[in-house]
Parts: sequence; structure tokens; C-alpha cells
Amino acid sequence: MTLIENEPAVRPTREQLLAEFGEADLSVQSLFRFCFVPTGRLGLLKALALDEDWGTGDGVLLKYLAVHVRLSIEQERFVWNEDQLVMTAGNLRTSTGVPIYIGLVRNTTSNENPWALNWVGDRPSCTELPEPPLLSAWDPIEPGVEIVLGVELEDSERLAGVSTLADAPSALRTAAIVGACHWAMHRGLPASHMFAGIKSYFIPLYFESRADLCSPPDLVCSVVVQSNRLLIRSVLDPEIAYPHARAVALRCDQLPGWLQESWAASAIGEGED
Repeated sequence: MTLIENEPAVRPTREQLLAEFGEADLSVQSLFRFCFVPTGRLGLLKALALDEDWGTGDGVLLKYLAVHVRLSIEQERFVWNEDQLVMTAGNLRTSTGVPIYIGLVRNTTSNENPWALNWVGDRPSCTELPEPPLLSAWDPIEPGVEIVLGVELEDSERLAGVSTLADAPSALRTAAIVGACHWAMHRGLPASHMFAGIKSYFIPLYFESRADLCSPPDLVCSVVVQSNRLLIRSVLDPEIAYPHARAVALRCDQLPGWLQESWAASAIGEGED
């Protein structure tokens, strides 16, 4: 990989930068289309930030960057330091509360990532310091609103793993999921996330036991708020929800207890394999 050296700064427009992501889905794949992320720089970012479990291969951290790098460019919350594009690493901070920044430079090698992450630190040399991207409020969930199931259940391997739903007719499965969703909504358990740039919620589904609201649920549904209803777009295993919810949370300890426990349980399970 060859990076620009000793050449005049090239400053593309916001629209040109966004086009280099490809699809506007806030995915890790979209981040990689835009930017090469060296393992060493990712490790430095982890070392500077408050300690937390970023998952196998730092997948949670990459998802976090995928969301915040694109939003920083969308909202033009970045500055130029000569030929380097400087922005915050989302809301990540050091143990002393200092914001962490990242720097990107152009990659001149054809058919590769347009940009490369070449700097991580808490003291950028630019005179103007960028602010983190804004995450405006999610549309509120009205507990009494209609819930519509917009996902096919018949071929779901996840549902087969829940004993109470394994052999249930389709209508009963639908009623159980909608009922469990209503129950969790009334207890303030939804967690915010973004799917393809759309503000959504994860809602835990408890079928076996509801004694401990911080325990991992049986399943999680992803819902989007529409004008007069909630649309369930997917039904997932609980640990799958964590990277997406963490990407829009200010800190990991502000996530709902059930989501933190689901992530911790998945890490224990990996260690046992």
C-alpha cells in the first residue's frame, strides 16, 4: 500500500467522500470499502479507550467505527490537517475523559481502499478540534401501539431453539412474539440501534422465564417505529444485537442490563468451545 507523501492536499467534497463508502448501510463492509484499518491502529485505539469487551476480532469496535466515521462525514464534523482528514473516534474517551481522535490519509494504490487510518491519539496537531457526530433522539415507542410481524418465521433456525415455540403453529408463534414484545415494552427494556441508517429498537423476548429482567432473553426482535404501528423486521439471537446497540450508546455501561448480560454470556460460551 502506498500513501501520498509530499504532495498538495487533496480535499474532496462531502458528497465525494460519502460516495466512496458504497452503500449507505453503516456496515463494517462499507467502512472497509472506504478505509483501510490497520490492526496496529485498532489496537492503539483500544489501548487508549476505556477498557471494554470489543468481541472476537474487535468486531464491536469496527462496527462502532463504521457508524461514527460515516456519520462524522455526513454531518461534516471533521477537519483537515493538511492532507489528513481528522475526526473523533465517536464518543470514545481515555480513562481521564479526554476525547480520542483518528486521522485518515489518501491511499494512492488503485483498486484498494480510498483512505487509510494512519493516526490515533488524544492530541491532534490541527488548530480546530472536531466534535463527535450527533445522534438525535429516536422516535418514542407508544406501549399501546399495534405491533406487526414483518418477518417469515417458518424457516427460522433461531425459533427452533426455543422449546416453547419449536412445534407451535405459525399463528401461535406470532402471538407469542407480539405478546412478549408488548410485555418488554411496558417494562422499559428496548435498546436503541440503527439498521441501514434507520433508527430502530431491539426488544428482548422472554418466553421461558421473566423473573430476572437483566438475564439474557430467549430472543430479540428488531423493530422500527412507523406512523401508527411497530414493525418487527427481524428476530435474532440476543448476542447479535450487542454490536449494533453499542455503536449508538455513549458508553457500554449505559446499555440495558439484559443486553450486557447477553454479551457476557456469549463471551463465556466462546471460551468454553
